[in-house]
Amino acid sequence: MKKRICVLGVFFCCMLCVIPAQADTIWEPQDSFYEDHASECTYEGRTYTANGPDGVVILYASPLSDRKIDTWENGFEAYISFTYEDKQGTLWGVYEQDRKSGWMPMEYMDVVYDHISFEQEYGAEIQEMYGTLNEQYMGKEILLWEYPGSPYQSAMTVRDRLPYYHTTYEDSVGHLWGNVGYYYGYKDVWICLDKPDGGMDALYPDTAPGIGESQPVEKEFDGERITPQGREGNVAALAAVMVLAVVLVTGGLLFALKK
Repeated sequence: MKKRICVLGVFFCCMLCVIPAQADTIWEPQDSFYEDHASECTYEGRTYTANGPDGVVILYASPLSDRKIDTWENGFEAYISFTYEDKQGTLWGVYEQDRKSGWMPMEYMDVVYDHISFEQEYGAEIQEMYGTLNEQYMGKEILLWEYPGSPYQSAMTVRDRLPYYHTTYEDSVGHLWGNVGYYYGYKDVWICLDKPDGGMDALYPDTAPGIGESQPVEKEFDGERITPQGREGNVAALAAVMVLAVVLVTGGLLFALKK
């Protein structure tokens, strides 16, 4: 009986360790090419806007297949989870929605301004400073911003622990912001330390800071449209033929051995 209780206790502890780890697992696309080349792909996790030649971006079945999956008009926004670089040096991104996936040349995609863009643009003004949110906000609702002055915020009630920041940034009107690496499922978000519960109107009653508001630049494309240069279909057919040949040869040898 004691042994059984010990085993159940160990199992319960293991489950407690596994559950939090699963919450931070990177989502992977259900795409056949990605599944076969996962070790060659790089995590991206950013949103892009279509900006291709002739006003469109074409999605292909894979970076090695010229079978068309969809066509986007310029301006379409898409979340790119992973990228893959082919032998010609072309970088491809994978997009998946409603169980339909496709790949497009990343040269025809413009990144949507996000927290990474902000850190790249204002990195010299971001200072290393550690601290936690003021205790007066315990149990109250605050706003988590993608970056200071971002049009996207998430409301969050401060629970049993205060958000901990590790870097700060002072905006154009003097508001001090703190970057929080992780807080109850939210990663790499910003909190206005002066007024954590204040929205855009409260922080910027006169004018917004204008961060990330630059207009996309029109590209000039030279040469032919980028298309997949591989032979994925031929490789698959050759592999199937080789497997069949191995099966036939093995069967013949076993038949001969039985005789």
